[in-house]
Amino acid sequence: MRRMVVQSTPDLDVLDRKIVDTLKRNGRLSIPALAEAVGTSRATAYTRFDRLVDTGVITGFRATVDPRHLGLTVSALAMVRITQARWRTVADSLATIEGVEWLALSAGNSDFVLLLRARSLEHLRDVVLEQVLAVEGVRGIETRVLLEELRPR
Repeated sequence: MRRMVVQSTPDLDVLDRKIVDTLKRNGRLSIPALAEAVGTSRATAYTRFDRLVDTGVITGFRATVDPRHLGLTVSALAMVRITQARWRTVADSLATIEGVEWLALSAGNSDFVLLLRARSLEHLRDVVLEQVLAVEGVRGIETRVLLEELRPR
């Protein structure tokens, strides 16, 4: 396992950016295929890839799954207002709720934005009313059901 060394701002040149962009589109590329795709040698591709991982530019690889194939046919954005002094513990609690796919701290009228996935509107109702609102420190929630995701991740 590699030890991640985080730099404040790694210096990325054009080749580094090409590598990152190519891997964002297809993270399963072999290093030889990556080298060919970005127009460099295998040795350079290996070196650059290792540096991008070691410096924390590339943080991992994962499968992107269509939630509908998992029976999660309802998606919603939830804007959550909280008691300010508790934001870290609220964040930890929200992140453990099944159905919270994504969580971000935000500025403005809400403190957190959540992407919720559910099997049905009834399931979404239960996640919002019985789980999110039950978290100590949550003061309110505004939920927007998504009709269609036009540009999935």
